[in-house]
Amino acid sequence: MATIIAGMFDTITKAEAAVHDLREGHCRQEDISTFHNNPPGQHDTFPVGGDEDADPGAKDAHAGAAAGAAIGAGLGLAAIAAGPLAVAAAVGVGAYTGALGGALSGSGDSGNLPARRPAGVMVAVNATGVPEQSIAQILRQRGASVVEKADGEWRDGQWADFDPLAVPRLMPDESAGAR
Repeated sequence: MATIIAGMFDTITKAEAAVHDLREGHCRQEDISTFHNNPPGQHDTFPVGGDEDADPGAKDAHAGAAAGAAIGAGLGLAAIAAGPLAVAAAVGVGAYTGALGGALSGSGDSGNLPARRPAGVMVAVNATGVPEQSIAQILRQRGASVVEKADGEWRDGQWADFDPLAVPRLMPDESAGAR
């Protein structure tokens, strides 16, 4: 296993500048890899496309839909005084509206989702024999929005087992306290 330090850049120009500085900082060319990371959901890891079977933010939508439908139907039944035809219409409209509202309120809660790598240009460095903090510092100085540390397989100048879906282990900015 190799220790890999990687930075995410929003432009290729910033990434190339980081690579230049890393080379000047005594990193070998075969220990630096640059590649693009697609946005979450667009890594095509499934045969039909996408990254996962279902959107993690929608896992509770069915419960919200059921609760909303029950509330909506109950409100529709409360309209019984308006007559049988009005009751049937009110129950249907109330159940549909409640189900829709409940489903939407039960989806999209990103507060419990793991952090994901943003889209951008990755510069990964095999940190074997090079101080990790100096690599991280160069990446940050050149504009990396995220700097992470990983244990992985480095083969033929590439991070061979890079997993775009893995939650990155962020490196703390040790120079931030010195400012």
